[in-house]
Amino acid sequence: MGHERTEPPGVGLEVALIGAGLAVVVVGAVTAAGAALSGAQVSGGLGEWLGVAARLVTGDSPTAAWGEAATGIGSATWYWLCTVVVSAVAAAVIAALVVAWRRLGRPSRERFGQELDAHIATRRDVLPLRTDDFTPPTGRMLLGFHAHSGRVLATEDRERQSLPRRHARRQGSRGSVALIGPTGSGKTQLATAAAATWDGPAVIVSVKRDLYDVTVAARAGKGEVAVFDPAASTGLPSARWSPLRRVASAKEALITGRALAQAIPKSGVTSADYWAKHGEALLGSFMCVAGLSQLVRLPDADAPNPVNMQQIATWVSTVAMANEPTINALLDQGLDESQPPRVQLMARHAATAFIGLANEDDRIRSSIYATARLAVDPWLEPSVAHTATDDPRVFYDVEAKHEERPRYVDLEWLMSGDEGTANTLYLAAPQTEFERLSPVLGGLLAELKDSVHAWDIAGRKLSKPVLFLIDETGQLEIGWLPSEVSTIAALGAHYVTCWQSLSQIQHRYGTLADTVLGGHRSKVFFAGIDDAATLRYLHTVTGTEHVARRSWSADVYGGVGRGRRSISESSQREDLIPNHLLRTMVPGEALLLHGTLPPIHLRAIRWWKEKRLAALFPPADDRPTVATCPSTGQAAEDAGPVLDASTMRFSREQLPRASRNGRPVAGSWRPRREPSTDGSGPEQLAIPYDTACSTTDVVDDPPVKESVAANAVASPLRVVNRVAGRCERCGVRVEPGTGVQQRLGSRTVVCCHPRCDRNGD
Repeated sequence: MGHERTEPPGVGLEVALIGAGLAVVVVGAVTAAGAALSGAQVSGGLGEWLGVAARLVTGDSPTAAWGEAATGIGSATWYWLCTVVVSAVAAAVIAALVVAWRRLGRPSRERFGQELDAHIATRRDVLPLRTDDFTPPTGRMLLGFHAHSGRVLATEDRERQSLPRRHARRQGSRGSVALIGPTGSGKTQLATAAAATWDGPAVIVSVKRDLYDVTVAARAGKGEVAVFDPAASTGLPSARWSPLRRVASAKEALITGRALAQAIPKSGVTSADYWAKHGEALLGSFMCVAGLSQLVRLPDADAPNPVNMQQIATWVSTVAMANEPTINALLDQGLDESQPPRVQLMARHAATAFIGLANEDDRIRSSIYATARLAVDPWLEPSVAHTATDDPRVFYDVEAKHEERPRYVDLEWLMSGDEGTANTLYLAAPQTEFERLSPVLGGLLAELKDSVHAWDIAGRKLSKPVLFLIDETGQLEIGWLPSEVSTIAALGAHYVTCWQSLSQIQHRYGTLADTVLGGHRSKVFFAGIDDAATLRYLHTVTGTEHVARRSWSADVYGGVGRGRRSISESSQREDLIPNHLLRTMVPGEALLLHGTLPPIHLRAIRWWKEKRLAALFPPADDRPTVATCPSTGQAAEDAGPVLDASTMRFSREQLPRASRNGRPVAGSWRPRREPSTDGSGPEQLAIPYDTACSTTDVVDDPPVKESVAANAVASPLRVVNRVAGRCERCGVRVEPGTGVQQRLGSRTVVCCHPRCDRNGD
């Protein structure tokens, strides 16, 4: 492969000789001008002046060095002062000539008052980000070193730290930070230093235990520490949180349902938004039922008996509707005229939703329940359900108990404490279960986010900005991130998200990927990136620069002289940051894009090498033992059963009958389409009940002796057989209007009584 020579042989030597000659002339001229300025009468030429300069360098006095070449030289001090002045003037003139040559040598390229050519940030450019200490002031997050100047950089907070007027033009407000890079590139290193030095409450989500282990000492020195570990993977006592603590009104119930629905995955699902909205509405209805259980006392109870998330998850998974006994009783009591309007509104909303679902097509109803189930499935797991209660057991499967009743974590707890304290909440889950537990982790994050908004709209400001550090953000389904990542910073919340690449953001958020990335004011791209989508993005936003190209040409030697030589200069555009550059950078270095500043060469802070940070990161043996489950300060009550009795009873009641001799028992077949009775109308849906009672079930109430007509209109809270079906007892087909209703266990079924062949069984 040939190599194109940009300069002919010997050109570098020629340039060096020209530069040396100019330097010699300047030295001689400065020597003579300095002597003349001091009042001496100077004679001779350049050669003599250079000789004087040589003698001055060897240590001769000005008078001895000049000899007869100058008369009237004053004191040595005055002579050297004048020489220094002349040297400074000469340097300034040379610098001005160089600048003028550079400016006049190329056309002006400015648009909107800015240089058209892109450039890497200089020491002056990063002035808005500079900080004097490794522990930035309140509201600012540590980023790293400026590679060119070595100064420590942190995010901005114009409200708390305003710059002088002449530098304030470039200063921006606080904003979110995105850390983008492959595994092992330094994201956790930067996140660790940022979390340990953050002056304020922090919420840290991580898939690795090391982030907790390394930062817990620093965070414990600032305030209380809590670890929310729904999978019981860390071995630490988990803090408690339940979505059902904010369902005391229809508004709160719907907000909670919406927060849970944000965790419903949409990638690769046809009409995902449509089904997610329906799932959100169903979850809101169940949240209303949960709220009613906290406010309404059933007739056979002495006090309200609140349902828990395990019950809600069981109901959604088994497609429970308004005919489920507990739900039916709560709605019936809630709709009573004696109840307060708040209770009636909750009951009306839930009842209306369930009635509408009952009238939906079976396939649509099944799809809605299947969608909603994705948001509550984790609470069917005992360890997750345990963290949604104030059960004093340390873990659900051990007898060890907390002496004080556990406290639920929320924004109130996070911001509690005396002035100068800052609590920390860790959210932990293993890598293998991070996505599965997304509804739980995302639900807690959504509640904290909603609380920040609620405080702001009520005129209640956060005393200190809250840091939300989310490791492996791409594995969490956070539907509200595109709209919140940029706006919530103004309310006092500071998001730091970690990604493997831009492709990961695009996979999770589709067309909103650019919105997610653009919502972060600071974007840190670490060394080793080879993702095509990320490189294309950087090529677009970092811009290009004009690069001068010189070429030399010479005539072929013809025997006389060396021939003519010519030099030509041109410019061409080149990428400011070529694609290979980020991939080949030294590990630990990164590219920072911040607000309106030019691209910044960033170097990560290796906290284990910085003496000023040593106190924040003690060795493993010296780390403190901290309580990770906040308490209310009240004595713990006796622990109840590990498994919720109502869900166990409900599951057993809904258990299908076992098959006999390999054939299904009557009432256990699936719905199917059958022709209409007269052959003229559309097909009707025959619905024998899939979940037949067990053989031990008995009829709770006497048979209802009322006929079920085809055009009968039932109470909104009762299920009526309006279509063809089969007798629950004998399996014989029952036409519309020919059967009766009976209660079997918790279900209302249809029988062909009094003609049933098994009526006496």
